[in-house]
Amino acid sequence: MSSDSAPQKPCIQCGLPIPEPAQLCTHCQSHQDWRRWFPVSSTVLALLTALISVVSVAGPALYQLVHNPRSKTVLMTPSIDGTTLRVVAVNEGDAPAAFILAATRSDYLAGATKIRLRNDADAIIPPGSKLLTFDIIPLLTKEESYRNSLEMLQLVVQKKEATDTAIAFEIAESDGKRFVASFPLSAEDLFFLMRANSDRCSGIQSPDFTNGCIGPGTLERDADPLPRATEYRNAGR
Repeated sequence: MSSDSAPQKPCIQCGLPIPEPAQLCTHCQSHQDWRRWFPVSSTVLALLTALISVVSVAGPALYQLVHNPRSKTVLMTPSIDGTTLRVVAVNEGDAPAAFILAATRSDYLAGATKIRLRNDADAIIPPGSKLLTFDIIPLLTKEESYRNSLEMLQLVVQKKEATDTAIAFEIAESDGKRFVASFPLSAEDLFFLMRANSDRCSGIQSPDFTNGCIGPGTLERDADPLPRATEYRNAGR
């Protein structure tokens, strides 16, 4: 069969006959498939592809020029093991936050009780999650700690909660704002804390402010050690 008798079809653009399987008109060079809807040359398509590639690479850099990184921190899942306190800090932002200080609000602990961050490097909270470990240092003697532990044990047995007892943490966000997260302590928490502190003080021969076994301190708070924050967040367990 000659080529002249091959099946023909009209060109979509100019209408002249072209071979039926042809994807490009031999008369007007028009595409016969989906490419007819994009009246651009191959050179233009190549330039557009190159432009898309450049934008995909440079886009993140341009975003960083106009974006202001900010931190967004939440404290959660506190746990007490004797005189050791652990808290998970979750920074959902893209800038680091900072731990400022922690203090007690309690009728059972001296006002000057220290909540000391075990590792100073952990004071910086980068984006992501981070475990913060603290040492709780009550300013109580061995005997006072032991008596308090018995009182807490009675509350546990009676299924009662200790009154007005919490640990508050102050966090500074990257924009300069501060918030305070407060976690309540149960009677059981205080029982193990007091018993552990009594055991710790039993090995200290002379008053030692660093270890906290120097006396009862004062049980009345004249002032809140935490400065006024812009926001308070109460966190549960």
